[in-house]
Amino acid sequence: MDNNLRLTVRVGSTLDTLVPIEINNDANPGRIQNDKFDGYITARIRDHPPTPSKYFDNSNNNDLFCIQISGRFLIPNCTLNDIQFGNQFERPLHLPWGSSLLLKFASWYDPGLESNLNAPEPYAFSPLIITMNQIKIEQGDKSYWPSPQDRRAFFKYPQNRKAVDLTPNQIWHMQFSNPYIDFNNCTIRVPGFEMDVLKYWDGQPLRFYCKTIKTDEVFFIVEFDLRRLS
Repeated sequence: MDNNLRLTVRVGSTLDTLVPIEINNDANPGRIQNDKFDGYITARIRDHPPTPSKYFDNSNNNDLFCIQISGRFLIPNCTLNDIQFGNQFERPLHLPWGSSLLLKFASWYDPGLESNLNAPEPYAFSPLIITMNQIKIEQGDKSYWPSPQDRRAFFKYPQNRKAVDLTPNQIWHMQFSNPYIDFNNCTIRVPGFEMDVLKYWDGQPLRFYCKTIKTDEVFFIVEFDLRRLS
């Protein structure tokens, strides 16, 4: 990565309220508190200076980054079919030839993905319950931690998502991660395709939104951005 660029991560409820958080600092997560979500967010990036995260110490873990979210969804009359998580951009993307391979792989990796990267405001979203790598739900003295395979196989059907309510007395612990986005080197690597992001970057940040599907009410935003050092 260009030595004059510095990666920053910000979290918040709206674009106007985003605040920076320290990467790989699990002890000081970002706080999200609004009328729709109450919780904390941590961002981890493999080998990111100055302090590495112990999350990556496991030899079986090949993730390059991880977003950790813990909190409560407060919106009433909400089911698992009402919440999505993914990326949203404010203007068109400059995509290289062959990027359709990236989208095909992403759709295979995440069977709930719906996207249009060629739209004036490109997007890629999936139901929250499908796209998260790990989910643990605490409710009272009970906890649920379904395997990713079983969870995705069951909740890929909308009728199954509609049958499960989210309530404020549930605490959701979630991880979104993958071994394909390398924030340190600004590259995306999937089988059969590799992209140097900086060659096509027009200054837009990469933002992850958690929001309702029908009304676009935002629970939280996680933003990865490159800032040029003065």
